[in-house]
Amino acid sequence: MNTKLILVEGIPGSGKTTTARFINDWLAKEGYAPELFLEGDWDHPADYEAVACLSQRAYADIRAQFPAQVEFLSQYTHKKNGELFFKYRKMKAKAPEMPLELYEALAQFEIYDLPAEKHCDLLLQRWQQFAAQAAAEEKVYVFECVFLQNPTTTLLAKHNLSGQVIREHISALAKAVVPLQPKIIYLAQTDARSTLEKVRDERPQAWADFVTWYLTEQAYGKAHGLSGFEGVSDFYTIRQAYELELLSTLPVFVMVLYDFASWEYRYKHIKALLIA
Repeated sequence: MNTKLILVEGIPGSGKTTTARFINDWLAKEGYAPELFLEGDWDHPADYEAVACLSQRAYADIRAQFPAQVEFLSQYTHKKNGELFFKYRKMKAKAPEMPLELYEALAQFEIYDLPAEKHCDLLLQRWQQFAAQAAAEEKVYVFECVFLQNPTTTLLAKHNLSGQVIREHISALAKAVVPLQPKIIYLAQTDARSTLEKVRDERPQAWADFVTWYLTEQAYGKAHGLSGFEGVSDFYTIRQAYELELLSTLPVFVMVLYDFASWEYRYKHIKALLIA
Protein backbone atom coordinates (compact mmCIF):
# COMPACT_ATOMS: atom_id res chain seq x y z
CA MET A 1 0.00 0.00 0.00
CA ASN A 2 1.42 3.34 -1.04
CA THR A 3 -0.50 5.73 1.19
CA LYS A 4 0.33 6.99 4.66
CA LEU A 5 -2.94 8.87 5.19
CA ILE A 6 -6.57 7.84 4.85
CA LEU A 7 -9.25 10.46 5.39
CA VAL A 8 -12.88 9.52 6.08
CA GLU A 9 -15.43 12.28 5.49
CA GLY A 10 -19.17 12.87 5.29
CA ILE A 11 -22.00 14.59 7.14
CA PRO A 12 -23.05 13.50 10.67
CA GLY A 13 -24.62 10.07 10.71
CA SER A 14 -23.03 8.94 7.47
CA GLY A 15 -20.93 6.27 9.19
CA LYS A 16 -17.55 7.97 9.42
CA THR A 17 -16.59 6.56 12.82
CA THR A 18 -17.65 3.02 11.93
CA THR A 19 -15.80 3.19 8.62
CA ALA A 20 -12.64 4.64 10.13
CA ARG A 21 -12.58 1.88 12.74
CA PHE A 22 -13.13 -0.75 10.06
CA ILE A 23 -10.19 0.60 8.07
CA ASN A 24 -7.96 0.70 11.13
CA ASP A 25 -8.84 -2.87 12.13
CA TRP A 26 -8.44 -4.22 8.60
CA LEU A 27 -5.04 -2.58 8.16
CA ALA A 28 -3.84 -4.00 11.46
CA LYS A 29 -5.07 -7.47 10.46
CA GLU A 30 -3.19 -7.16 7.16
CA GLY A 31 0.07 -6.39 8.94
CA TYR A 32 0.25 -2.64 8.52
CA ALA A 33 0.88 -0.17 11.34
CA PRO A 34 -2.26 2.02 11.43
CA GLU A 35 -2.93 4.81 13.86
CA LEU A 36 -6.53 5.92 14.22
CA PHE A 37 -7.68 9.39 15.28
CA LEU A 38 -11.41 9.93 15.61
CA GLU A 39 -13.33 13.18 15.89
CA GLY A 40 -12.62 15.02 19.11
CA ASP A 41 -9.26 13.41 19.90
CA TRP A 42 -7.36 15.78 22.20
CA ASP A 43 -4.01 14.51 20.91
CA HIS A 44 -4.73 14.74 17.20
CA PRO A 45 -1.45 15.14 15.26
CA ALA A 46 -2.87 17.26 12.43
CA ASP A 47 -5.84 19.09 13.93
CA TYR A 48 -6.41 21.19 17.04
CA GLU A 49 -9.04 19.88 19.44
CA ALA A 50 -9.79 21.99 22.51
CA VAL A 51 -6.52 23.89 22.16
CA ALA A 52 -6.01 27.54 23.11
CA CYS A 53 -3.46 29.76 21.37
CA LEU A 54 -2.25 32.77 23.36
CA SER A 55 0.10 35.60 22.56
CA GLN A 56 2.80 36.44 25.08
CA ARG A 57 0.69 39.38 26.26
CA ALA A 58 -2.44 37.29 26.67
CA TYR A 59 -0.47 34.68 28.59
CA ALA A 60 0.92 37.35 30.89
CA ASP A 61 -2.64 38.48 31.60
CA ILE A 62 -3.69 34.91 32.46
CA ARG A 63 -0.77 34.51 34.83
CA ALA A 64 -1.65 37.80 36.50
CA GLN A 65 -5.22 36.60 37.01
CA PHE A 66 -4.15 33.22 38.39
CA PRO A 67 -0.81 33.68 40.19
CA ALA A 68 -1.27 30.51 42.25
CA GLN A 69 -1.53 28.43 39.05
CA VAL A 70 1.54 29.80 37.22
CA GLU A 71 3.62 26.69 37.89
CA PHE A 72 0.73 24.45 36.81
CA LEU A 73 0.36 26.39 33.56
CA SER A 74 4.07 26.13 32.83
CA GLN A 75 3.81 22.33 32.95
CA TYR A 76 1.33 22.31 30.09
CA THR A 77 2.73 25.12 27.95
CA HIS A 78 3.78 24.38 24.38
CA LYS A 79 5.63 27.24 22.71
CA LYS A 80 5.82 27.75 18.97
CA ASN A 81 6.61 30.81 16.86
CA GLY A 82 6.37 33.08 19.89
CA GLU A 83 2.89 31.86 20.84
CA LEU A 84 1.74 29.55 23.62
CA PHE A 85 -0.59 26.58 23.21
CA PHE A 86 -2.66 24.84 25.90
CA LYS A 87 -4.79 21.70 25.60
CA TYR A 88 -7.22 23.15 28.09
CA ARG A 89 -9.81 20.35 28.15
CA LYS A 90 -7.11 17.73 28.61
CA MET A 91 -5.65 19.88 31.38
CA LYS A 92 -9.06 20.05 33.06
CA ALA A 93 -9.48 16.27 32.83
CA LYS A 94 -6.09 15.73 34.48
CA ALA A 95 -6.42 18.48 37.07
CA PRO A 96 -10.13 19.05 37.84
CA GLU A 97 -9.15 20.57 41.19
CA MET A 98 -7.84 23.68 39.46
CA PRO A 99 -10.21 26.70 39.34
CA LEU A 100 -12.88 26.36 36.68
CA GLU A 101 -12.32 30.03 35.87
CA LEU A 102 -8.78 29.21 34.71
CA TYR A 103 -10.02 26.80 32.06
CA GLU A 104 -12.75 29.22 31.03
CA ALA A 105 -10.11 31.93 30.59
CA LEU A 106 -8.01 29.66 28.38
CA ALA A 107 -11.07 28.63 26.37
CA GLN A 108 -11.51 32.25 25.31
CA PHE A 109 -8.53 31.64 23.01
CA GLU A 110 -9.84 28.41 21.47
CA ILE A 111 -8.25 28.02 18.02
CA TYR A 112 -11.58 27.22 16.38
CA ASP A 113 -12.97 30.50 17.73
CA LEU A 114 -10.13 32.72 16.52
CA PRO A 115 -10.55 35.08 13.56
CA ALA A 116 -10.76 33.09 10.34
CA GLU A 117 -7.41 34.16 8.91
CA LYS A 118 -5.52 33.31 12.09
CA HIS A 119 -7.40 30.03 12.41
CA CYS A 120 -6.51 29.02 8.85
CA ASP A 121 -2.85 29.94 9.30
CA LEU A 122 -2.55 27.83 12.45
CA LEU A 123 -4.30 24.85 10.90
CA LEU A 124 -2.18 24.95 7.76
CA GLN A 125 1.00 25.07 9.84
CA ARG A 126 -0.29 22.13 11.86
CA TRP A 127 -0.99 20.02 8.76
CA GLN A 128 2.37 20.89 7.25
CA GLN A 129 4.13 19.85 10.45
CA PHE A 130 2.18 16.59 10.55
CA ALA A 131 2.97 15.79 6.90
CA ALA A 132 6.68 16.27 7.47
CA GLN A 133 6.55 14.00 10.51
CA ALA A 134 4.40 11.31 8.91
CA ALA A 135 6.55 11.14 5.78
CA ALA A 136 9.43 9.86 7.90
CA GLU A 137 7.34 7.24 9.73
CA GLU A 138 6.31 3.69 8.87
CA LYS A 139 2.68 4.27 9.79
CA VAL A 140 -0.68 4.61 8.10
CA TYR A 141 -2.76 7.35 9.70
CA VAL A 142 -6.55 7.12 9.60
CA PHE A 143 -8.38 10.39 10.27
CA GLU A 144 -12.09 10.96 10.70
CA CYS A 145 -13.68 14.29 9.65
CA VAL A 146 -10.80 16.73 10.22
CA PHE A 147 -9.88 17.37 6.59
CA LEU A 148 -13.25 18.50 5.20
CA GLN A 149 -15.88 18.58 7.93
CA ASN A 150 -14.06 20.71 10.47
CA PRO A 151 -12.70 23.44 8.18
CA THR A 152 -15.78 23.62 5.97
CA THR A 153 -18.19 23.82 8.91
CA THR A 154 -16.07 26.37 10.75
CA LEU A 155 -15.38 28.67 7.83
CA LEU A 156 -18.91 28.45 6.43
CA ALA A 157 -21.16 28.24 9.50
CA LYS A 158 -19.17 30.41 11.88
CA HIS A 159 -17.66 32.95 9.47
CA ASN A 160 -19.89 32.73 6.36
CA LEU A 161 -16.84 32.90 4.11
CA SER A 162 -17.05 32.56 0.35
CA GLY A 163 -16.67 29.23 -1.38
CA GLN A 164 -13.48 30.48 -2.98
CA VAL A 165 -11.83 31.21 0.39
CA ILE A 166 -12.83 27.81 1.77
CA ARG A 167 -11.64 26.09 -1.40
CA GLU A 168 -8.27 27.80 -1.18
CA HIS A 169 -7.81 26.77 2.45
CA ILE A 170 -8.67 23.11 1.89
CA SER A 171 -6.58 23.05 -1.29
CA ALA A 172 -3.64 24.27 0.77
CA LEU A 173 -4.22 21.46 3.27
CA ALA A 174 -4.35 18.96 0.41
CA LYS A 175 -1.12 20.29 -1.04
CA ALA A 176 0.56 19.88 2.34
CA VAL A 177 -0.26 16.17 2.55
CA VAL A 178 0.30 15.21 -1.11
CA PRO A 179 3.66 13.61 -0.22
CA LEU A 180 1.73 11.13 1.95
CA GLN A 181 -0.30 10.01 -1.10
CA PRO A 182 -3.57 10.42 0.80
CA LYS A 183 -6.83 8.73 -0.07
CA ILE A 184 -10.20 10.24 0.81
CA ILE A 185 -13.28 8.11 1.40
CA TYR A 186 -16.42 10.22 1.28
CA LEU A 187 -19.67 8.70 2.56
CA ALA A 188 -22.33 10.53 0.56
CA GLN A 189 -26.00 10.54 1.56
CA THR A 190 -28.82 10.39 -0.96
CA ASP A 191 -31.17 12.04 1.55
CA ALA A 192 -29.30 14.19 4.04
CA ARG A 193 -32.46 15.01 5.98
CA SER A 194 -33.29 11.35 6.69
CA THR A 195 -29.72 10.70 7.80
CA LEU A 196 -29.83 13.67 10.16
CA GLU A 197 -33.21 12.66 11.58
CA LYS A 198 -31.80 9.25 12.44
CA VAL A 199 -28.63 10.57 14.06
CA ARG A 200 -30.64 13.19 15.97
CA ASP A 201 -32.71 10.41 17.54
CA GLU A 202 -29.60 8.36 18.40
CA ARG A 203 -27.45 11.06 19.98
CA PRO A 204 -27.95 13.06 23.20
CA GLN A 205 -30.18 16.12 23.12
CA ALA A 206 -27.18 18.24 24.09
CA TRP A 207 -25.53 17.30 20.78
CA ALA A 208 -28.59 18.31 18.77
CA ASP A 209 -28.91 21.58 20.69
CA PHE A 210 -25.28 22.52 20.12
CA VAL A 211 -25.35 21.66 16.41
CA THR A 212 -28.56 23.63 15.93
CA TRP A 213 -27.06 26.65 17.67
CA TYR A 214 -23.75 26.41 15.78
CA LEU A 215 -25.34 26.16 12.35
CA THR A 216 -28.29 28.53 12.74
CA GLU A 217 -27.21 31.21 15.21
CA GLN A 218 -23.86 32.24 13.73
CA ALA A 219 -22.86 34.14 10.61
CA TYR A 220 -24.10 31.75 7.91
CA GLY A 221 -27.31 30.78 9.66
CA LYS A 222 -28.26 34.38 10.37
CA ALA A 223 -27.41 35.52 6.85
CA HIS A 224 -29.59 32.79 5.35
CA GLY A 225 -32.41 32.79 7.88
CA LEU A 226 -31.81 29.24 9.14
CA SER A 227 -33.64 27.99 12.20
CA GLY A 228 -34.33 24.73 14.01
CA PHE A 229 -33.92 21.29 12.49
CA GLU A 230 -34.95 22.60 9.07
CA GLY A 231 -31.98 24.96 9.16
CA VAL A 232 -29.64 22.16 10.20
CA SER A 233 -30.91 19.97 7.37
CA ASP A 234 -30.52 22.78 4.84
CA PHE A 235 -26.96 23.48 5.98
CA TYR A 236 -25.78 19.89 5.75
CA THR A 237 -27.45 19.39 2.38
CA ILE A 238 -25.57 22.42 1.08
CA ARG A 239 -22.35 21.39 2.80
CA GLN A 240 -22.39 17.92 1.27
CA ALA A 241 -23.02 19.28 -2.22
CA TYR A 242 -20.21 21.77 -1.77
CA GLU A 243 -17.79 19.14 -0.48
CA LEU A 244 -18.54 16.75 -3.33
CA GLU A 245 -17.84 19.52 -5.82
CA LEU A 246 -14.68 20.50 -3.97
CA LEU A 247 -13.32 16.94 -3.93
CA SER A 248 -13.18 16.89 -7.71
CA THR A 249 -10.67 19.75 -7.66
CA LEU A 250 -8.18 18.30 -5.16
CA PRO A 251 -4.89 16.61 -6.14
CA VAL A 252 -5.65 13.47 -4.12
CA PHE A 253 -7.38 10.14 -4.76
CA VAL A 254 -11.06 10.22 -3.81
CA MET A 255 -13.64 7.45 -3.49
CA VAL A 256 -17.27 8.52 -3.05
CA LEU A 257 -19.56 5.83 -1.64
CA TYR A 258 -23.32 6.42 -1.55
CA ASP A 259 -25.63 5.00 1.06
CA PHE A 260 -27.83 3.14 -1.44
CA ALA A 261 -25.06 0.51 -1.53
CA SER A 262 -24.83 -2.06 1.26
CA TRP A 263 -22.09 -1.81 3.85
CA GLU A 264 -20.71 -5.10 2.56
CA TYR A 265 -20.37 -3.56 -0.88
CA ARG A 266 -18.79 -0.39 0.52
CA TYR A 267 -16.28 -2.28 2.67
CA LYS A 268 -15.31 -4.43 -0.32
CA HIS A 269 -14.49 -1.36 -2.37
CA ILE A 270 -12.70 0.34 0.53
CA LYS A 271 -10.38 -2.66 0.89
CA ALA A 272 -9.70 -2.61 -2.84
CA LEU A 273 -8.91 1.11 -2.60
CA LEU A 274 -6.52 0.65 0.29
CA ILE A 275 -4.30 -1.83 -1.50
CA ALA A 276 -4.47 -0.10 -4.90
